[in-house]
Amino acid sequence: MLLVLPGCQQTSWELSESQEYTLEYLENRLALLEEAAPEAPQDMVLNTYEHYISHKGYPLRMSIFHRDELMAAASAENARIVICLDQQRGRLYVDGAVAADWPVSTGVEGRATTPGDYSVLEKKKQYASNRFGRIKDKQGNTVVSEADSRLHTTPEGMIWEGSPMPNWMRLTDYGMGMHTGEVQIGQTLSHGCIRMPDYIAKRLFDIVEVGFPVTITYDLEPEFPLREVLVQYAPYNSWYLAKEKVLGMIEKIKTPAAPAEPALHE
Repeated sequence: MLLVLPGCQQTSWELSESQEYTLEYLENRLALLEEAAPEAPQDMVLNTYEHYISHKGYPLRMSIFHRDELMAAASAENARIVICLDQQRGRLYVDGAVAADWPVSTGVEGRATTPGDYSVLEKKKQYASNRFGRIKDKQGNTVVSEADSRLHTTPEGMIWEGSPMPNWMRLTDYGMGMHTGEVQIGQTLSHGCIRMPDYIAKRLFDIVEVGFPVTITYDLEPEFPLREVLVQYAPYNSWYLAKEKVLGMIEKIKTPAAPAEPALHE
């Protein structure tokens, strides 16, 4: 099969026999998918929250859902943050609707994040832990990488460097809070705090004020959309993702690889 690439010096190239066979198979597969397309649910609207959480893989997704108009309307009177420990997700509700949904990493076993109802006690854009951090020598070399101020003493002439916690939103007097930090989907990583991706931590820091309510729970909150409602989205989503995958594979075959850069010789 001869394919033509417009607008380039290399105007055509031939697919290998194997590529031709694969392309024919994929195009037949695409045709079958089109014939078997399920009817989209009547109330299904792309990019809604229901559509977002019905995708395969949720809640183990690093992507962040947010609705700017709802986030802008959030206040301590009409909104709250929920941290679901079971899902390792955070959600911002405004007037009962989800304004944002994002991945979190909470406390590891032995230092688990404590469930309960809290409110934001303090905000600091730049903050560092006074308990967890590292000990460095005068040259800046790390001597103790996982230091705990209750267990390690900083020797004379050395420096204590607390773990950075940007966008700090304190929830307890003993040091539990929400902040920017490393997040791995579905994984607990912290010493008890709620770590969040920097993008959403910055947005929340600008929204919440002292007194903003935060609930930490293992259970799904009452406002979370009923699973029965989401079931109707599953067949369409599965079909849509399968179609996108086949289209991507076809595009990869039809798009030639960029020519390698010539080697430079001195």
